[in-house]
Amino acid sequence: MIKARNRKLSMLLVLAMLMTMFIGVGTASAAADFDPLRTPSVQTSEVPQNLGSVLVKMKDVRALPDAGAWLTISLPKGCTFDYEYEEGVEVQTNGNLFAAMVKQTAKDTMEILVVPTWSGGDADGEVTIFFNDVIVKSGSGDIVARFLSNDSAFGTLNTAVIARVVTSGATTVLPKSVVTIGDAGGDMDTLVIAESSPGSFKEGEVITVKLPKGFEWGLGEGAEGIEVAPGTFINQFRHIAGAWSLATWAFDYQIDGRDLKVYMDRDYGEAANGPYVKTTEAGRINIGSGTGGFFNIIVDDTAKFGDVYVTVSSKEGSVKKQDALVAVYGDYGVKVVEDTKEEVYVGRANQELGEFLIQEALPESLDSKRTMYFELPKGVKWAKDDNGNPIIELKSEDGTSLNWFADDFVLSNSDRKLKVVFDFAGGRFSDDAAEFRVKDMEVNIEPSFDEDEIAIKVYGKAGVEGEAVVATVVKPVDLKVANPTKVEIGAMNQAAGNILIIENVDEGILDGEYNQILITLPKGVEFYKDPTVEVTEGDLEIDDVDYEKGQLTITIDSASSKKSTIEISDVFITVDRTVPEGDVVATFKGHKIGKARNNGGDYIEEVGCSALVDWMTEESYGKVVIATTITPSQGGHAKFVISSNIYEIGGVPYVMDAVPYIKDSRS
Repeated sequence: MIKARNRKLSMLLVLAMLMTMFIGVGTASAAADFDPLRTPSVQTSEVPQNLGSVLVKMKDVRALPDAGAWLTISLPKGCTFDYEYEEGVEVQTNGNLFAAMVKQTAKDTMEILVVPTWSGGDADGEVTIFFNDVIVKSGSGDIVARFLSNDSAFGTLNTAVIARVVTSGATTVLPKSVVTIGDAGGDMDTLVIAESSPGSFKEGEVITVKLPKGFEWGLGEGAEGIEVAPGTFINQFRHIAGAWSLATWAFDYQIDGRDLKVYMDRDYGEAANGPYVKTTEAGRINIGSGTGGFFNIIVDDTAKFGDVYVTVSSKEGSVKKQDALVAVYGDYGVKVVEDTKEEVYVGRANQELGEFLIQEALPESLDSKRTMYFELPKGVKWAKDDNGNPIIELKSEDGTSLNWFADDFVLSNSDRKLKVVFDFAGGRFSDDAAEFRVKDMEVNIEPSFDEDEIAIKVYGKAGVEGEAVVATVVKPVDLKVANPTKVEIGAMNQAAGNILIIENVDEGILDGEYNQILITLPKGVEFYKDPTVEVTEGDLEIDDVDYEKGQLTITIDSASSKKSTIEISDVFITVDRTVPEGDVVATFKGHKIGKARNNGGDYIEEVGCSALVDWMTEESYGKVVIATTITPSQGGHAKFVISSNIYEIGGVPYVMDAVPYIKDSRS
């Protein structure tokens, strides 16, 4: 019986285990979120401090029992509450919840009874706890508060970070900007030293800002002071200005060669706040400012060009020793700096170029009322707008607000070079080194341009000389010949090589209003018969093919979406006796304006290869050699091939109307 019972019990256990495979196991979930709203940085101290705040948000307060639920808040070791919190002060609720009771049950524990008060409408609820006057005696890193509850509506246990403990030196050093100086030196911009947490600055602190060798401190622009009433200013003398919780404060300083010392022992401003004491909110000091006066960096003969870092340290440890970049020491000069590049196509108009910068190393490196030139390489011309002005813009980035647009530039006769004059009131751009961006440039590119890149040369009497690559160049269509032949002068019906028109990019051959390819033969050479024209690769579509004795016109119906190839085969030509020995060249005509009509002043447009060149230019898109002429020999030999209608006389191929064959062992 015991064995039978054990066997039955074992089967029940197995069935129970199998059921857990099909029945989902429920997970505990809270209906409330605990989100930190503020997590300040603090230092350990016996003095109470305001830490952060936490928002407890319930999606539906009806999840709470009518009698409410308890939230027990526990602080970590080393932290204690200074007093018992109150509803409506440190504990705040919205209309659907109410803190019916708040009591401190231990130095590190606060209990809150949260009761629902919903009576209709939106059922969400919020409780915000402000962790004010908390004593942080010890600890490091995150201060994490724990929230326990006796009801699942809040969840059994939640946590939230309410502050972070930082060590001494909990300050941030930040130069407002990096200035550029030359041999004459210059004013350092504001050097900000800010508390990461209240009270980081210690009483009696002395902060030292040290320059590197070759530089010394001096006095720059004076103080504007603080306007406390219309026309009434305080602190109109040189000092270190306070800000944030130290607003209206002014601190004394001392200059000793490379050292600038800031004394935080008392307020030297007209507000006369007395000896310095730690504040309950974070403060900062500005070393050099409009309200406190600026400090000058003096350059001596031993200074080295490059970045100028100051070393910031403090006597009492308020500021962790660190370096800060405040200036760059350099010589006069102007640089042309490449920025962006675009891909452009030869034979095409209004091709957009990339951008580049013109940068002064020091103020006044560029000369006022002087000329600057922008020159394109041979084979590239500036595109023009509807008013005939070159398409280009020169825009200020730093140091000045001046801008130059298309009508400020003057084109040369070749349309390759343009100039602009830096003409404005005053003899310099600004007190700061200027930077200009050359942008929104468009050019027309000749079909013959064979460089891989387009580089713009910048030069002139304004004081700049350099070069910037602004585009990479692609030939959209290549022209080739397969198997060029030798042809005899004065003979007809002679085979020439096949012509291949090969796209290197999708839509390399254009369609639209101008959509033809015109191929011409040299004087004295004609097509003996119509060649075969077909698309052998890709999805380009041809509309029509027209033949004349000395030229072939292909009209495009639809551009390709895949790179395509047009092959012109069965090319047979007649060469008259006036043609000299040499190459027989097929020319892909350009897209140009012809001569005036005989009976009027209207110009005729020669469309030419408008599917390859979309702007008016005298240049052809390209030329290919389809054959080479030779002088016919006075004697020689003939060559016939069985089953072929092509025969040769003196090495020159001809075409027969019949094909040789063999019958009864005879040809």
